[in-house]
Amino acid sequence: MPGQPNGDDAATSDRTAVRVGCVAALKGPRKWAYELYRSTPAPVKGLGQKVQRLKAERAVNAQPLPDGGAARLLVGPLNTAGQGAAWAAAADRLPGVGAASLSVQGRGVSPVMGFSTDVYLDQPMQLHGLRAWRESVLGLGMGSAMSHVLCESGRPILGNFHRGSFLDDLRALTSVGIRPAVVFHGSDIRLPSEHAQMYADSPFADSADEYVARLEQSVLAQRVALQDFDGQVFVSTPDLLDFLPDATWLPLAVDVAPFEQAAQSRPTALERSRPVVVHAPSNPRLKGTESIEATLTALAESGLIEYRRLSGVPHAQMADSIADADVVVDQVVLGNPGVLAVEAMAAGRVVVAHIAEPVRLRMADRDAESQGPPIVEAIPATLRSVIEELVGERSTYAGMAAQAPAWARRNFTHEQAAEVLETFLLSPAAQ
Repeated sequence: MPGQPNGDDAATSDRTAVRVGCVAALKGPRKWAYELYRSTPAPVKGLGQKVQRLKAERAVNAQPLPDGGAARLLVGPLNTAGQGAAWAAAADRLPGVGAASLSVQGRGVSPVMGFSTDVYLDQPMQLHGLRAWRESVLGLGMGSAMSHVLCESGRPILGNFHRGSFLDDLRALTSVGIRPAVVFHGSDIRLPSEHAQMYADSPFADSADEYVARLEQSVLAQRVALQDFDGQVFVSTPDLLDFLPDATWLPLAVDVAPFEQAAQSRPTALERSRPVVVHAPSNPRLKGTESIEATLTALAESGLIEYRRLSGVPHAQMADSIADADVVVDQVVLGNPGVLAVEAMAAGRVVVAHIAEPVRLRMADRDAESQGPPIVEAIPATLRSVIEELVGERSTYAGMAAQAPAWARRNFTHEQAAEVLETFLLSPAAQ
């Protein structure tokens, strides 16, 4: 129409308006820096970008990927609860296997990590060094390609770590003979609607809740992706076999030694007149923290127990914090054992959690002595009576706690994880 800008003019006008608005919003030094950047000649800007790229690529190329050996495994990119690094360490014990874990810095997250990892890609490396990263993993540079990758939570391992799918990597990986597998940790594959049908106290009961609805769609998308994948699928906890029956249980690999050692200088469980009960709400919703804290706070106010909430404790200090307790309440709504429960067992503490009966049976089947986990069963409605019984019958539950370190060592150390990974790693790579 006459008097109206065409499409290109309109777009230019819009961009000008946005730029003017941005400049107006800037004050003082920030405005000056922005104007300086705008006035910088394009060749100079390009030089700056090249310097950033070279710096990022040097940092990427310095990352310690395994080189040589019959199998070279990369696990990532999340290192959830430190398990990516733990599984890599487990695989690294196998003859002829080299392994490394990958963790990537989240968007807008400071580069402080609670768990150690072999390879860490910060934001500059993700922005400017992904070409070098792909070449390193695929063996297109100086080193050897990985022979196997284990993609956590269905995330890609070559790039677009925060939004992409492992399916995005398959063609590139298999084209150079890399064998891919996927491992799920929990909420990344546990369908909320199914969990709500199976568990009376499920944290996913309200399907209209925004978080639950979002999670439902995310898990459904993962299931669709798995339909196009014929490789190995692992799950980290036995309850997840209810949601992925064809998956393989890859047990949590926990370094139990620090927890055993920390417990040696502490009183045995339930020895104190007023037992210390600990809860660490790493994910309050999935732990049932609201009901746990209401119960434990009331019991503490009555003088029966001392309640300690562990929050923000670096993982390197968890062994001391756990060993200094008598009882550890892990979760009462989810139905599965987590890393905290294993660590507390290793420290010889009384562990309280909701472990569904089918899950207990699977754990007993895996145990070399066919014993179920030494975990005291509790749900929100029974937690108070369970704690009162623990305090009233100390000798019984202290005996259970004394058996817990051996059980944890038989079932949740690097050796057990390595046994499961061995078949995957020492099978032929993709052709």
